[in-house]
Order: sequence, then C-alpha cells, then structure tokens
Amino acid sequence: MNREGAETYLRLLAEAVMRRSLTPAPGSPWAAGPGSLPAMIAAGKALTAVGALDLVTVEEILTDFNLAVSVRQLRDQAGQGPGGAAAAARWAVQSQSIRSMPLVSAPRLARTRPRGSTGSPEPVDPKDPRGPADPESPGDDTDHGAADRFVPVGLTVPFREGAISGDLGLMSFARTGSGARFIAAWGIRTPLLEHRLGLQHHPGLIPFDLFTVTDDRGARYELDGTPTGDPEWTSEIRLRPTPPEDIGWLDVTPPHGEVVRIDVRPDGLGTLAGDEAQVSDAKLSAGEHLLVMLAERLLAAAPEFSRSRRPQVTAGPLRAMTGGLGDIVAALEAADVLSALSPVPARLAALCASLDIVGHGITAPPAPDLPETWLSLLAHYQRRKPDLTPMGEGYAALAAALPELDGIRLALLGLQHAEGSSSLYALARGRMRDHHPGPLDVDLTFPLSIWLRDAGGRWHAARPDRRHRTDRECTIRLQLVPPLTRPTPWIEVLAGGQSAEVRARLPLRWRYPE
Repeated sequence: MNREGAETYLRLLAEAVMRRSLTPAPGSPWAAGPGSLPAMIAAGKALTAVGALDLVTVEEILTDFNLAVSVRQLRDQAGQGPGGAAAAARWAVQSQSIRSMPLVSAPRLARTRPRGSTGSPEPVDPKDPRGPADPESPGDDTDHGAADRFVPVGLTVPFREGAISGDLGLMSFARTGSGARFIAAWGIRTPLLEHRLGLQHHPGLIPFDLFTVTDDRGARYELDGTPTGDPEWTSEIRLRPTPPEDIGWLDVTPPHGEVVRIDVRPDGLGTLAGDEAQVSDAKLSAGEHLLVMLAERLLAAAPEFSRSRRPQVTAGPLRAMTGGLGDIVAALEAADVLSALSPVPARLAALCASLDIVGHGITAPPAPDLPETWLSLLAHYQRRKPDLTPMGEGYAALAAALPELDGIRLALLGLQHAEGSSSLYALARGRMRDHHPGPLDVDLTFPLSIWLRDAGGRWHAARPDRRHRTDRECTIRLQLVPPLTRPTPWIEVLAGGQSAEVRARLPLRWRYPE
C-alpha cells in the first residue's frame, strides 16, 4: 500500500479543484462531477475506507483547502466593481458548504484476512497509522458451539385485546450467547379511527405484556417487543430471561387466543434442510472490493428512478452519485490498492453506460462482460412490461448460519413481503463497526454483498435498510431490490466479501396470515 502516493494524489486533486474554481468558465467546482469538491471528498473517504490514509490527514487536506477558499473570499471582497460583492457572497456560500460537508472515518475494507482464507483476521501492525481494529466485545467467543441455535418456525399467533386484533408471524427462533429472540412479521387490525391516525403500524398496539411463554420444563418467559425504541423496527422480539440452551419447545399463549407450540430443537420436525454451503475464493484487492460495493449501491438506487425519467436522472441524483467515480478509481490506483489491470473499473463504466449515466469520469473503456447478478438487475430495469399480478403479503420461515466471511458470522433468519417490499432478516456477529457512511453513501459497517436468486432465476440485491446493534451482535433488515413478484419455494444466497464468497441454496416455507 502506497500511503505517500495516496496523500500526494489527494493534495493534487485539491489543487485542481481550486484552479477550476478560479476559472471563469461556466460550471461550478462545487457541483458533482470529476475534479469537483464532492469528488475530492469522495476520494478522501475511499482512501480512508481502504486504510491508505488516516482521517487526520484527510481532514488536514480539507482544512488547507478551506483556508485557501477563505483567502480567496477575502480578496474578492476587497475587489472593486459591481462583481466584487457578488463574488464575495458566492465564496462565502461555497466556504460554508465546505465546512458543512461531513467526512467521517469509515471501517477499513483492507483490514481482513488473507485472500482465500475464511479463518480469523490477520494481526494488525501496532504502528499502522490506521490504528487498531475495533475489537469484538468481551466474551464474544462464548456464543460459539452449542449456545448457537437457529431454527425456522413459520407459525402465526393470532391475538386480540379489546378493539385491537392481529397476527404475530414467527419466522425463526435464534439463541446465541447474547440471548434468545424470535424474528417476526406482524399485522394489526384496528378500528377506523386508529387507521386514519396511522396507528395501525405502531408496535405499541401489540400487547406483548399479555402474552405468556412457557417452555417444556414449565419455566415462564416474557416477550420484549421494543428492544430498539425504533417504531419502524418491530421484527425482533426478545425472550426474558434467556431460555436454557437445551430446551425442546415453547408454548406461546396470546391474549384471548389459543396456545401455539413452537418446536425449537435444531433437528426438530419443523427444520428445513438446505444444501451445504459452498465457499470459493474471491481474490479481490481492497480497492476492487470497494468498487464492487459502489456498483451494488448504484444498482440498488436505480429503481428509485423510472426508465421514462432517465434523461432527467442523468443530470440529477444518479449523476451526483457517480460524479466522483473516476477520481475514486485514480485515488485507489495511486494508493496501490487497485491495479491498473483490474477489470472492475471497466465493469463499473459499463454499468454506468447501461444506466445511461454520463460524467462519471472513469477512463477505462466499458467492459463487455458483467457479473450475472448485475445483468439480472439491468434486465429487470429494462423490461417494458411490469409484473401484473402482485405477490400476496406473507413471510417465509428461514434459519441458516453461513460460513464466516472476512471475520463476520452471518445467520439468515427470515424473509418477508409486505406493502410491495421484500425484506431479508439476518444476524451478524464479529468484526462489525459502528455505523459510518463511506464514499457515495456506501454503508461500510456491513462490508458484505448479499444477493438472492429466486426459483425463476432472477437475482435480487439485498441492501441494508435498518439494524439493531447490541454489544455483541447486529440484527439487520435487508431490502430486496427488486422485490419478489411471486412466492419462491427456495432461494440461492450469494454472500461475498473481499477474500471469499459463499453460495447456499435454502428452502422456504411461506405463510399468509389472514
């Protein structure tokens, strides 16, 4: 890794942006595009993401740039003529915009295990300017082995309390060293007044305190349905206290409802057996891994804009997202974390061309070959005839632990389709950092790419949407792009990291509450 080359490139880019700002030609260096201020900040975030530069160095470069802008502002303010005041005002706004642009430390993609390995991450040099990796919480290893239990459930628990009634759909049961929980989908039927007020989606309407849970030994438990305080996150229901690791079943009794017995044995009758996961080498450099995540972020964002609006989009949000790609590629090459012979920049250029996006600044010619997953989403975007029959709302039982990837252990715990959106629920443990956005709003807290292929052969990107972090684990809701259009009896999961990727075919069992 060439940290000196990375710093030199970023400083030269800052000088280029400043020279552009002094040019009387039309256009502003503050607008998105190659050689612009947003592109410079994106390049700085990319270099911190791969560990080529530390946050202090990048902030120093931006501070020097801001100082130069301030000096220019004062000189214009002292100038003569009617244009002096306007120039001063323009520089004041631009200078303030620089100060307000965030640059936060992103998790380092380069800090993973050696290529082709699925073991523990490699040790880090204490003199590394990136600093030590964030350690896992104390005792994190205690949730290995027999303490881990992931069981598909696929049972609906109807409930009623006063004027409120509904269904609690239990997708899976998970027990780890951090506790036990159900991953659930739920629906509430409310009187007309609550419906008009929008309260039918408020988790506080579910009377969790009136549910009773008893295990096969007669011990009783409480359900905690609000572990996050987030009204839009209601899919994780904790059991208090944590049941023993060797229980066989749980009886859930809702208010004014019948008892529902849940088999939580790992090899119980309700267990769905999938194919053994296949692990293969990914052999990506840190720069390639980052560019792949940028491409998948772009693919996931494209459905927000219809095909008919594509000309306007080219000059709008998608162009703003991609305006700094060329500078990011050049910065990664300067840091020696991306080879000049890498095929990934050319594939990224081809992706932009397929989406009619110009002005991205990537100099590599578009590649003729794209990954199967990317092609599947592009084919979906280019379809002229949408699916006419919407998929019914429901959920699928799912529970599968995947092999470790780049220090992260991932368990898939349910699939739900509601209100035209499909979501995959997962539990992640290991080398997870606090939430920080990377370049172009890429979420590097979860540095894995997750794809699902349905029984019809269509791939769906799984984009992190919401999460609940505890001291040891992170429960994540991933939104599928595009959403499912029909129930699928099985899915193929493709989880990719920098060093390896995992494929697994998993059966599903769908339920449709009334």
